[in-house]
Amino acid sequence: MKTILAAVALALCATAHAQSDYPNQAIHLVVPFPPGSTSDIAARAVAQKIAGPLGQPVLVENRPGANGALGMQAVARARPDGYTLVVGSVSSTAVPAAIMKTPPFDLLREFQPVAVIAGTTLVLMAAKEAPYDSVADLLAAARKAPGSMTYGNSAGLFLLAMESLKIQSRTDFRAIAYKGPGDAANDLVGGRLSVQPDSLGSATRLIQAGRTKPLAVLSGKRTSAFPQVPTMQELGYKDFDFNSWIGILAPAGTPEPIVERLHREIARAVAADDVRQSYVAAGMDPVSMTPTEYRALLARETAKYQRIVQEAGIEKQ
Repeated sequence: MKTILAAVALALCATAHAQSDYPNQAIHLVVPFPPGSTSDIAARAVAQKIAGPLGQPVLVENRPGANGALGMQAVARARPDGYTLVVGSVSSTAVPAAIMKTPPFDLLREFQPVAVIAGTTLVLMAAKEAPYDSVADLLAAARKAPGSMTYGNSAGLFLLAMESLKIQSRTDFRAIAYKGPGDAANDLVGGRLSVQPDSLGSATRLIQAGRTKPLAVLSGKRTSAFPQVPTMQELGYKDFDFNSWIGILAPAGTPEPIVERLHREIARAVAADDVRQSYVAAGMDPVSMTPTEYRALLARETAKYQRIVQEAGIEKQ
């Protein structure tokens, strides 16, 4: 018995030392979407800012695929020691449980929320040369040629927004799968997609460059970046509100002192002027939440999108 107690005490001391010594090696921040995505932009801005105070490099790794599920699963299986984190968006956290028959992970059991770092508006855009300049024009074209209209399914939240549009407008749009929004946007500009839902951060660059045009805001409020663009609610689509946010999660079981240290440095980074400026340039809003607030947000959002899927009669994948 004394041997067992001694072993337990030794293990507890080693754990406490590891926590007090954290971090003593590089931290890996997994982005489950391609480089250049909104999640990637936010992750790199924060990673660069927190590396100094933490005293260790924060390495951003892109692991795109399956609407973010591949990167999320990889981190869920990682050691809960604070050295492997994941950047979660609405599409890769709250949405899978709503749209998948067999979700690839249990969000609130397999992950420890650390911090929300950004919020972003969703917009629906078309190529600059497209023959429609409004949602009404788009839907008229869809009704005139059933089955011919396409959109890029590059994130779970985008899929839900477009499926809701299909159901409420009684039109048909075919979903074309992509690894990330950037690939879908390239095909939109190239004339291979009819429309594309995207976050404001990604969409702004294309709109300002004159390569695409916004048709509507998919979130509940107009955006100051394009104040003339109406929301779907203003166009008569009831309860149409698809907002996106970005946060950082750790594997479940990560010690609380490590989570608190990470949250503290991340919150300071998000509040920094240079990070805020980079966010504004990318069409994002700085947002900060405690781990407890983030967990409550994940629970609310999961329930929200499950309700949307059920009420809209969207078939689970």
